[in-house]
Parts: sequence; structure tokens; C-alpha cells
Amino acid sequence: MTRSFVRPGPEAQTLKDLAPSTPGEIRRMAKLAGLNLPAAIMDELCKSYPAFEAMVRRLPRARVRFDEPAHHVVAAERISAPGKAR
Repeated sequence: MTRSFVRPGPEAQTLKDLAPSTPGEIRRMAKLAGLNLPAAIMDELCKSYPAFEAMVRRLPRARVRFDEPAHHVVAAERISAPGKAR
């Protein structure tokens, strides 16, 4: 059993309730992405894509821009060394 300390709030929105993509839809998405795969590889993609899709659909969607850690990082150039005046 997997346990996590992360507990999504009631406002967490995910896409996990959507029906999985059909093999036809997966083939169409691959074609639109410009993939020209051999039949064997396309079959493998169609078999593995539902697991990837389920994982991605569980990600919370209702996050504000500043929840992203990259927006909390201060560039090294902006940090002055101790004792140095800017």
C-alpha cells in the first residue's frame, strides 16, 4: 500500500474521471504530433499510453502560477556576497 503525506484539498481538480483514450484516438494524436511509427511501435504505444495518461490525469490542475517552485528562486546574480555592497 502506498501512503503519501500529500493530501489534496477539496478544491483540487484532476482529469482522472475522464474515459481513457481509445487506440484510434492515440493513433490520431500520434499522427497530429508528426510521428510516423512502424506498426509494431504504434501497437506498443497504444498499449502503454493508457498508463501514462492515467498518471498525467491525476495531477492537480487548479494551481496558481506562483505554486510553481521556479517562481520562488532568486537568481544567483541577485544575491550579493556577505559584506559586499551592491
